[in-house]
Amino acid sequence: MNQQLIINRRTASSAWILDLQGDLTKVEEESVLQLISWEQGLPEQKKVLILNLAGVHYINSAGIAILIRLTRTGIKVGFRTFAYGVTPHYQKLFRMVGLSEFMMIYPDEYGILQRIDSLEDDNG
Repeated sequence: MNQQLIINRRTASSAWILDLQGDLTKVEEESVLQLISWEQGLPEQKKVLILNLAGVHYINSAGIAILIRLTRTGIKVGFRTFAYGVTPHYQKLFRMVGLSEFMMIYPDEYGILQRIDSLEDDNG
């Protein structure tokens, strides 16, 4: 049974954060893709998208395709994508499909925010 995806949006530092809960499948594709006009970049000129996947317990191939689409769009329009709360099973799967080359995976939000701060310091 498909568990509806709930998406909460928030910001921190230069990041736009999506807290996801539920299943990431084809059924939920429109709810993700219609959040914003992804091709225009992130709201408030944020340069980082953080996906909190701790509440996502099932991701099928269509869900992975959604993540690939978001990361590719980010590369194209100028934002980086990070994720945390990814189970070891999905970390392995993301590596197998090449997603982890474009979406950095961290153990927690704090680690990502520290990394973002260090990147901003390096860029002046």
